[in-house]
Amino acid sequence: MKRIKLISMFTILFIVLMCKTSLCIDKDDEYGKDVWINNISDNDLKIRVTDVNIIEEKINIDNTYNASAIITMNVANNGRCDIELSNIDIYPYQGGKPTKYFVSTSKDNISGFIGNIKTGDSKNIKIGVALHNTNENIKLEMSNIEDVANETVIKSIKVK
Repeated sequence: MKRIKLISMFTILFIVLMCKTSLCIDKDDEYGKDVWINNISDNDLKIRVTDVNIIEEKINIDNTYNASAIITMNVANNGRCDIELSNIDIYPYQGGKPTKYFVSTSKDNISGFIGNIKTGDSKNIKIGVALHNTNENIKLEMSNIEDVANETVIKSIKVK
């Protein structure tokens, strides 16, 4: 009887601790948290989402989407080598469905993952993401094609 009570208490304690851990992992964080992407060594590229601007107009990029978002990010190169920004692959998703992203450049301003970034330098970039709706979070799947480990980082961004 004593053994059954002891096992029951450990089981309840284990369930409570796992519930708290999973709540912390699932908790929606505001944009602004750092995303680290590897290049040659760990933590070479730091990407921070600084702003999300929602435009609630229909947009047609092969398909018709209900809205779009302009995502402003700060990309910092903490590595030993210069990095070509076009080597950062990004795949946006919303509600489990893939969506499109677009960039533009003008007057030598980097408005997307275009150009290069020198060691110790950082740049603000903007990308546009077509949205299926304005209720669900945007998930950005990012990876560096030069990364030897071929790791992918997923960042969830709250739309509203």
